[in-house]
Amino acid sequence: MAKGVHNDKPKGNKIQKVFFAIVIPFIFLLTLTLIVLTLSGINVFEEAEKYAKKIPGVSEVTSTDEPASDPEEMDRLQAMVANKDAEIEQLQQYADQKQATIEEMDQQILKLEKELEDSLPEDGEDPNQKAKDLAASFQKMDPEEAAPIIGSMSQTLAVQVMREVSSEERGEILGQMDPEAAAEIASILLEE
Repeated sequence: MAKGVHNDKPKGNKIQKVFFAIVIPFIFLLTLTLIVLTLSGINVFEEAEKYAKKIPGVSEVTSTDEPASDPEEMDRLQAMVANKDAEIEQLQQYADQKQATIEEMDQQILKLEKELEDSLPEDGEDPNQKAKDLAASFQKMDPEEAAPIIGSMSQTLAVQVMREVSSEERGEILGQMDPEAAAEIASILLEE
């Protein structure tokens, strides 16, 4: 009987020895391999599913196919796409309107540049000659008659004419004009 008790102990020790010598190091090695591969950028579980698909019995158990789309989810996604398409179309119309506005402004710029070129004096012509001629006619008028005419002119033209009028006449004409318009013209004359 002593032999029988002695034989039971070594069997338990053999299972423990196998467990500690093979199973635990294998689990440790497997865990360490998973960590190293994950840190190196490899998705181990994806790769495992890819290889599992090729194995006949395992491919039925592991399925990586996309889950069947829910009809409500499809409707929601289609509605989102339709909303985005409408928003894109609206933004395109807005961009087209802005482009048309830009083209109109470009045409206005060209028109104004042409008008400016036409209004500039030709070579040999004195640019202030017209203003001088006009100023001479205002000097011949009474200040009461000249003031309303100059007051109704554009400010730049009024300043050019007043610049050519003598100081005494200028003072009398400004005195007969609307005080605000006279003050603006006088301040521009002073700044120049």
